[in-house]
Amino acid sequence: MRPPLLPLLVLWVPRLLGTLAEGEGCNRTAQAGLEEQAVRSDRGTLLNLSVSDQSRPDSILLSWDEPEVGVERYSLALSPLGSGTALQNGSAGPNTTSFWFRGLTPGTRYKVEVTATLACMETTSQRVTAQTSPSPVRNLSLSSGGSSAMLLASWAHGHGHRDGYHLALYHSDSQMLVRNASVSPNASTFLFDGLLPGSEYALKVSTLAGSNQASTSIHHWTAPSIPAQLRLSPGSSTSLIASWMGAAGAAWLHLALHNLLTRTVTTTLSARRGLTSYTFQHLQPGTQYWLGLSVTAGPYTVPGPNATAWTYPLSPGNVTLSSAEEQSSLQARWSTPAGERDFYLVTLQEGEDGAPARNISVSGDNGHVTFHGLSPGKQYSVQVTVVAGPYRASARSAAAWTQPLPPSGVSLSSQESPHSLLASWEEAMGEGYMLALSTMGDPMKNSSLLRGATNFTYKGLSPGTLYTFEVSTVAGPYTSSPQRITNWTYPLPLQQLTLSNQGRSTSLQASWRAAPAGSTGYTGTLWETKSQERVRSMDLGNEWTNVTFEDLVPGRQYTLEMAAVAGPYRSSVRSATDWTYPLAPSGVTLTNTRRPLGLSAFWDKATGDVDQFHLQLYSKSLAAQRNITVGPDSHNVTFLGLSPGIQYFLKVTSLAGPYRSSSHFATEWTYPLSLANVSLRPGQRPQELHVSWVESGGGGRDHLVQLSVAESLSIIRNVSVPRGVTQLDLEGLVPGSRYRVEIISQAGPHRTSSQTAIGYTVPLPPPSLSASAVSTSWALAVHWETPPGQRDGYQLSVRKEGSSAPARNLEAGKDSTNVTLEQLEPGTCYLVRIWAVAGPYHSPTKNVTGCTVPAAPTNLSLISLGSSSELYTCWNKPPGRRDRYQVILYGLSTQSRDRVQTLSPDAQNITWTHLEAGSRFAVQVIAMKGSFEASSTNVTQWTHPLAPANLTLVSPSASSLQASWAAEGRGAEGYVVDIYDTASSSHVGHMVLGTGARSHIFRNLSSGTHYSVAVKATAGPFHTSTLNLTHCTRPLPPAAVRLLSTGHPDRLSASWGAAAGGRDGYALTLYRAGLGTAAATTSLGRDSLNFTFAGLAPGYEYSLEASATAGPYKAAAPNVSGWTRPLPPATVRLLSTGHPDRLSASWGAAAGGRDGYALTLYRAGLGTAAATTSLGRDSLNFTFTGLAPGSKHVLEVASVAGSYHTPAGNVSNWTYPLPPRNVYMTNQGYPNRLSASWQAEPQGQDSYRLLLYHWGSGIVAANVSVGKGTNKFTFSGLAPGHKYLLEVVSMSGPYAASAGNISDWTTPSVPKNLSAVVEGNRTMLISWGSVSGEQDECQLWLRDPRNNTLPWRHVLHRGQVQHLLRGLIPGRNYSVSLSCVAGPYWSSTKPLPVPMEPIPVEDVQCLPESRSLYLNWSSSPGDVEAYEVVTERLSDGLPTSKYVMSIPTSKASLEGLEPNSSYRITVSTVGMNMMRSQAVTLFCNTTVEALPPPLRADIFRVEASSTVIIPSDLFSEENGQIEYYGVIATTNDSLLRPTQEIMSSTWYDHYYGTEDSYLAVLIPNPFHPSPGSTPETWRVPVGTDECGRSRATCNGKLKANEQYRFSIAAFTKYDPVAPAVTFTMFSAAGSGADATPLSIPIISGIIVGFLLTLTAVFALVYWKQLSAKRTRKSSLPQEMVTYSLRNIHRPIPIQNFKQYYEMKTANANHAFFQEFEELKEVGKEQPKVEAELPANVSKNRYPHVLPYDHSRVKLSQLGEDPHSDYINANFMPPHLNDPGAVPTSPIREVVPGLYIPAGVHCHPGAPEENDRGLLEAGVGAKRLQHHHADSVHGEWAGPL
Repeated sequence: MRPPLLPLLVLWVPRLLGTLAEGEGCNRTAQAGLEEQAVRSDRGTLLNLSVSDQSRPDSILLSWDEPEVGVERYSLALSPLGSGTALQNGSAGPNTTSFWFRGLTPGTRYKVEVTATLACMETTSQRVTAQTSPSPVRNLSLSSGGSSAMLLASWAHGHGHRDGYHLALYHSDSQMLVRNASVSPNASTFLFDGLLPGSEYALKVSTLAGSNQASTSIHHWTAPSIPAQLRLSPGSSTSLIASWMGAAGAAWLHLALHNLLTRTVTTTLSARRGLTSYTFQHLQPGTQYWLGLSVTAGPYTVPGPNATAWTYPLSPGNVTLSSAEEQSSLQARWSTPAGERDFYLVTLQEGEDGAPARNISVSGDNGHVTFHGLSPGKQYSVQVTVVAGPYRASARSAAAWTQPLPPSGVSLSSQESPHSLLASWEEAMGEGYMLALSTMGDPMKNSSLLRGATNFTYKGLSPGTLYTFEVSTVAGPYTSSPQRITNWTYPLPLQQLTLSNQGRSTSLQASWRAAPAGSTGYTGTLWETKSQERVRSMDLGNEWTNVTFEDLVPGRQYTLEMAAVAGPYRSSVRSATDWTYPLAPSGVTLTNTRRPLGLSAFWDKATGDVDQFHLQLYSKSLAAQRNITVGPDSHNVTFLGLSPGIQYFLKVTSLAGPYRSSSHFATEWTYPLSLANVSLRPGQRPQELHVSWVESGGGGRDHLVQLSVAESLSIIRNVSVPRGVTQLDLEGLVPGSRYRVEIISQAGPHRTSSQTAIGYTVPLPPPSLSASAVSTSWALAVHWETPPGQRDGYQLSVRKEGSSAPARNLEAGKDSTNVTLEQLEPGTCYLVRIWAVAGPYHSPTKNVTGCTVPAAPTNLSLISLGSSSELYTCWNKPPGRRDRYQVILYGLSTQSRDRVQTLSPDAQNITWTHLEAGSRFAVQVIAMKGSFEASSTNVTQWTHPLAPANLTLVSPSASSLQASWAAEGRGAEGYVVDIYDTASSSHVGHMVLGTGARSHIFRNLSSGTHYSVAVKATAGPFHTSTLNLTHCTRPLPPAAVRLLSTGHPDRLSASWGAAAGGRDGYALTLYRAGLGTAAATTSLGRDSLNFTFAGLAPGYEYSLEASATAGPYKAAAPNVSGWTRPLPPATVRLLSTGHPDRLSASWGAAAGGRDGYALTLYRAGLGTAAATTSLGRDSLNFTFTGLAPGSKHVLEVASVAGSYHTPAGNVSNWTYPLPPRNVYMTNQGYPNRLSASWQAEPQGQDSYRLLLYHWGSGIVAANVSVGKGTNKFTFSGLAPGHKYLLEVVSMSGPYAASAGNISDWTTPSVPKNLSAVVEGNRTMLISWGSVSGEQDECQLWLRDPRNNTLPWRHVLHRGQVQHLLRGLIPGRNYSVSLSCVAGPYWSSTKPLPVPMEPIPVEDVQCLPESRSLYLNWSSSPGDVEAYEVVTERLSDGLPTSKYVMSIPTSKASLEGLEPNSSYRITVSTVGMNMMRSQAVTLFCNTTVEALPPPLRADIFRVEASSTVIIPSDLFSEENGQIEYYGVIATTNDSLLRPTQEIMSSTWYDHYYGTEDSYLAVLIPNPFHPSPGSTPETWRVPVGTDECGRSRATCNGKLKANEQYRFSIAAFTKYDPVAPAVTFTMFSAAGSGADATPLSIPIISGIIVGFLLTLTAVFALVYWKQLSAKRTRKSSLPQEMVTYSLRNIHRPIPIQNFKQYYEMKTANANHAFFQEFEELKEVGKEQPKVEAELPANVSKNRYPHVLPYDHSRVKLSQLGEDPHSDYINANFMPPHLNDPGAVPTSPIREVVPGLYIPAGVHCHPGAPEENDRGLLEAGVGAKRLQHHHADSVHGEWAGPL
C-alpha cells in the first residue's frame, strides 16, 4: 500500500512551491508596479485581445485569453476612435474571457481597452481598435421599368456609418456574375443595362465599413421580349402544332387554345424558355381553334401574337348507299365522325368511278341525304366529304343500285311444242335478269341472264302443264318485283279413242285412254259425219276417260274428234265414228194421194237420220205385198196401181249403218182433193181479215175455215162454210197481228186441208209522239206511247228543218216507246216522222219537230293587255248553230255591276274598258238557241295594280324594321314586301300581305345592319313595285362581357362576345369601384373582342361598361366588375389513403394575404367537379370522402381573395378501384371462342385486365386489357373442347382489384367432310375427317324422318373416321349427323340426307295376249311408292313408241298393243323417297291375232220349239281352238248370213227395239276334250230365259206370231268389237218355231203350272224368312219377291267360268257394264223419298243407287236433326244361313269420318266368327248400330 503515495507527493510539491512563490510575487509585483511602470504593457499582451461583431452592426464582442496568472477582475472601456471620451465602461469577473458592448453606432471605429487586475493589485491592460459592422441598406428594389435590357437598383441608407457600397449583379439561371460595381456611401441608385430580356437577375448590395460589410440581396426580371412568327397548323384530326420564333427573351410562354365553336378555353400551357413549338393533343376534329400566346418573365406578362387553325376533320364512317322508300331514290347514310365540321359535301357518282351525277351540301349535324329521281336499275356510289375550314376528309361508299323496274312486254309462248316454252321481254335497265319457271307441283327453275338478253327458251318441259314464268330485273342486290305470266305447253294426244252407241238411239259413249303426259282436260267435238256440222262440244277434266253424248239424233253417223287440252292449247286430234241406233220412223202415215188408185206413205224424219228406208205395203185382203227401199232424204213414197177403197197397212224400217228399226203399222184409205187459191188479206178496218178460195171439182161436205195465230198455231176460229161459198170476213181481230188460215175439205171419212195462207191485220199508229233535246248537244229523245194491238216494229225518219237532203231512216223494236237520235247537229231543229209496221202493212204516219241544244263556246280566255283598266276576251266558235252570244263580265273584287253584252252568232272576241285597277274579273260566254243555252266555263283575270306610295322605314328594335306605305286608288289584292341585306345584296325576307295592309315589321333581322326594302302591290299574277329604301337596325349590346385579371396585379383583361348582327365598333369605359370615376376609356373596331387595361392598382375592384355602336345607335351591356388576383398556394399534394372513396390533400401556406382557400376536386377526363370546399386562411390539409372508386381525380387548390381565385398547379391521383361484378363467360356456340362479360360500372375503374388460364395447368392463355366502358370481350383462337379459367381485374392508375375466377368450356369441334356412301340396298358407309381439339366423346346419329321416335345413336371411339350402318330400309330417306360433347356442350354437323335406293323387282313374268300383255312380279321389300312400267314397241330391233305407267301393285295389264309384235318392258321400283331402283328389262311378244274358224259344213238341224243342234264337226279348228259357240236369231226372211254388226245386237234390241237379228245364245265350247266322253252334238234351246229388260246377251223369249231363222257362230276369239267369228247361213223359215196355235187345254195347263210354280216360290220365300237369324225382321214386301224372280241367269259350269269371265271383261268390261245397266230398271217403282230429300242428296255417291224407304238402314238420330238417321244403305234379305248384307255407298261419302274402299257397294251384315273383316275389301270393320222399323240390328260398315 505504500507505493501510491509517491505520485501525490510529486504533484503536491510544485503546487505548494507555486503558492509560496505567488505570495512572494504579489509583493514583488506591487513594488515593481510602483517602480517600473514602463513594463505594464508588455505584461498585457498576455490577454491576446480580439474583437468581433458577430454580424451585429450595433455591438462588439470583446474576447481575450485568460492570463496564466490569476486575475481578480477585468475593466473595459470603449471610446470612439480619435476621442478620449469613454462611451461605455464595463467590468467582468475572473474567469471571464468575453464582453459585449451594445448600442453602438454601426460602421463606427472604436478604441477598446481591457485592464486585468491581477493578484496583489497588479494590472495589465491591452488596447485594440474595433469597428462595428455597417447596417445593410433598406428598401432595396430592383425594377426594369418595362425595359427588357435594363434594371434599376435603388435603396435607402442604413443607420450608422459606411465607407461605400458594393453592388454585385448575378444571372439567376447561370449564377454568373454579370456586373460588379462600387459606389459612394451616399449613392442610393444604380442602373444596370445591356441585360438579357426576360431573365431573372439577383442583386447583392453590400454596405462597406472597413473590412466589414452588410449585404442585402434582391432579384428581379427584365421585361420579356415578344415572340414573332407564331404559326398554328394541324398535325392530325385531334392535334394542332404551334410554332414560333424569337421567344428566347421570355422565361415562360403561356399558350391558351380556344375552341371558337364553343367559345371555351380548351387547353392552357406554360412552357419554359427554349421551347419553340408545341403539339396540342386530344382536340376535337374539324374544329377551328384560336391560339393566344403571351410571355412571362417574373411579374411581367406580355401578350404576344395569336393564330387560328382548324384541326383536320375526320372522315365520315360507315358510308352507305342504300335504296330509299321512294321509287328511283337512294339514301346515303354515314356515321357522324367525332369532332366538328362546317358542312358535308355529298357527291353522287354513276358506277364506281363514274362522272358526278349530283352534288349536295348539307349541314354538319346531318347524317343522311336522299337522292330522288334517279335512273332505275342503275349503279351509283356516293362520296361524303367532311369540310372543316380549308380541310377536307372523304369516305366513299360501296356501289349501290337503284331499285330496278321490272321488264315490260313479257310474253311466254309455247311455240306449238309440248316440251318447250319461249319467254321474251323488253329490255330494262339493270345488270341482268332473274328468271323463274315453276308449276304447281314441280320446284322452280331459276335462271340468270346478263343485260342484253331479251328471250330465253325452256326445254325439256312436261307436256300439257301450266307454267308460271317470272322475270325480274336484277340490279346489284336488288331485284325488281317480278312480272308474272303463265302459259301452257302443248299437251300430247289421248289414245285408243272409241265411240259406241251401246244399243241406244239418242246417245253415244266415247271412251279413251288418258294422254301419257299432263293435261288439264280434254276437249271434244261431235260432228255429223255427212254434213260435217258440229253437234256438241265438250270440255272435260283430265280424270275423265269416258263420256256419253245424250240427246243425239237417232240413226245418224257421228264422228268424234278429241284432243287433250292444256290451257289454251290442244293436242293433235284423234277421231272415232259410229251410228246411233235409228229410231223407227215416227208419224208414219199412209194417206190418199188424191189419185183414185194410189196411196202415199209419209213418215217423219225429224227424229233421226237413216241411210235408207225400207217400206212394206200390204193388205190383209190381198196376198201380194210391196217392198221398196228409198234413200235417207225420202219421207214419202207413192204407191200407184192400188185398189181404191181398200185399207192398206204400211211398215217403214229405218236403216242406219249396220243398225235398223221398224215403225208400227199404218193404215189408210184413198183420199179426197183439197181447195185451191186460198188467200188472206186485210179487211176494211184494222180488226178485220178477208179470206177467199177456189173450190175444186168433186163432191164432199162443208168446208171448215180454221184461223190461228201464226206464232202459236192455236186455232182461235173454226167456221163451217157451206160448199159453194168462196169467201169469208173475220172480225174482232187484233190489229197488226199475223194470222194463219187453213180450209179443210171433208169427203167421207177423210179430210183434206187446203194450202195455208198467212196474212196481217193493219197496225195502229203510235200516239203521244214527242221530241225533246237531251243533255248533250248532239241528240234528240223521241217518245211515244204503245198503240193497241201488235206490230213487227216502228220506222222513223229524221230530216233537218229547211234542208233538202234525204231523210235519215231508222227502225225501232215493236216494244220500244222511245229512241234517241244521235249524231245530230247542235242547235238545229229536226222533223221526226214515225209509223208502225206489221208485215207488208204500216200504220198512218205521226209527225213532230224538235231542236237540239246548242254547243258551248270553247277555249275561252280573258287576257290582260298590260293596262290597269282593260281586259280582252276571246273564244273558239263551237260547232252547230245558235241565235246569238251573251257575254257576261263579273267583277269579283268590288261591288260593281256585272257587264252583259249580246253579240252576233259569229262573234269571237270583245274588249272591256274602263275597268278598276287591281281588280279580279270573271267572264262567261253563253251560246243561245231559242230557249236552250250552252255556257262556257268561267275564266278569271286581273287588271294591273297601282304601286304603293310614301314608303317609310323605322327600326323599333335591334332585330326589326317597320315598313309603312300608302295605297293608291282602291288599293290592291295584296302587297309583297321584300327586304335585302345592303352589304351582300342577298334576299333576307319576303312577306305576302292582304289588301288592307299598310305596314309590316320584319323581325329576326341582324342588329346594326343596313337593309333595303321594296313594296309591291299585287293583283292576281300582276304586281307593281316601289323604289328600294335603305335603313339600319339598332345594334345589340356585346354578349358575355367579362373583366378578368390576367394574373398580373396591375392588369385587367376585358373580353366579350361579338354582338349579334352588325355594328360599327365598341366603346369601353373602366370605372374605379366605389369612386365612380373613369379609370380608362377606349374605342375599338367592329371585330375586336378583347382589351387589356394596364397600370391598374392591384387588389382593387373595377367596373367595366362595354357598348356596341352602329350609326346613331348605341347598346350597352350590363356592367361587370373584376379584381386583381392573389398569389397561389405552394407545394400542393394529393395522396391516396388506401380507401376506395378517399383522397387526402395538403399544401404549403401561400405567401401574402388571402381570405382563405378553395379546393376543387375534378374527375379526370370528365372535367366535372367531384367535390368542392372552402377552408380558412390557416388550413393546410383536407381529406375528401365519398369519392368514386377507381377514378382519377385532379385537385385544384386556389387562394381566394375577393371574387378571384389564384390556383396552384393541379395535382392528381387515383382512388382504389372496386373489383368487377357479375362476371360471366360463355362460348356462344363457338369452338374456338369464349365470350366474357361483366357488369361495367360507369365509374370505379380506368380499365380492365382479363387473364385467361388453362384449367389445371394454370398457364396463361390470354392477357388482355380493355377500356373502362367495355363490358364484354371475346377470346378467339382457343382450343376447341377445352376448359378455361377467367380472372377479370379492375385497373385504376397504379391500383388494381380482382374479381373471383370463373370457368367455362369451348364447344367441341365437329368433324369436317361428313359423307355417306350407300353400299347395296341396306348398308351405308359414313366417313368424316378427323376432329380437332379435345372433347369428351363423339356420337353418330341416324334419323328416320318418317319415324317420330328417338333417333339411333352410336358412340364413336377417339380417332374413328368411319362407320358402317346395316339393316336400313330401301326406298326410305335417312339423315345422318355427327355430334361431339365437351363438358356441358355439344356440337353437331348439319344433317346429311341420304336416300336409300329401292330394291329392284324380281320374278317378272309376262302373259301375252294378241293385243295385251299381263305382267306380274315379286314385290320389293322396303318403302315402295309405286312401280314404273315402261313399254317400248320394237320394230327391227329399234323402239318406235314408248309408254310409261305407274302401278301401285305388283301386277299390270298393258292394253291396246299390236298383235304379233315385240315389246321391251322395263320395270323399276319407285321408293317413298321417289328414287328408282335398277330397272329390270324383259322382252315379250303379243300373240298372233286369232283367225275365225273355217266352216266345214253349212247345214245343221233346228228342232221344234226352236232348239238348235250344234254338231261338233260343223267348224274346223285349224285357225285355233274354238272358244265359244253362238246362236243368232233373225226374223228377216231376206237375210242369208249374219254380219259382224249383229254381234252387238241383243235380245233387248230385238224384243223391245227394232232389230230383226240378234245374238241369242253365247256358250263356251262344249266340245273341248275332257276326261269323260266328248259329245258329238250340243242342244241349245232358244227363247228359254226370262231376261226382263236386260240389255246383255240373253236367251230371251221369242216374239209371238213371228217366224225365226237361226245361224250358228263359232269364235276363236270373242270380242264384241272385233270378234274372230265365222257364221253359218240362216236356217230355212219354219224349220224351228212352231207357229201352230196352242189349244185351250194346253194353255190351261200352262197357266195352272205357272200358278203352282209361283205358289212354291212364295212358300220357299216364307220358309226362308222363318229360318233366318233375323227373327225380328218383318216379311219382305211383294215387290222384292217379284224382283227375286227376275233376271235368273243360267248357272255357269266351273270349267267354263274363266272363259265366261274373260268374255264379260273384254272390251273394257263392256258385258259387265251392260249387266249393271239392267239394274237401273229394277225397282224404279219403289218409293225412295228419304234418299231424294235435298238434305240427303249429298250423302249419295251414285244418284242411281238409292235405298228404298221400306228397307233402308236407319241410324240413331243426332239431336234435333231429323235427317241424321239417313245413310245410303239397304238391308237385304238373308240367303240361307248368311246374315245378310247392307248395300251402301262408300261410307266416307255419306257419313263424315267413315271410310270404305272405293268400289265396295255391299257390306256383310255381320262378320263370320273366323273372319270379322270385310271379305270384299280385306279390311277390318267396326260395328255400327242402326234401326230398322221397330227392330235394332247390328250392322257392319268400314273402318272408322
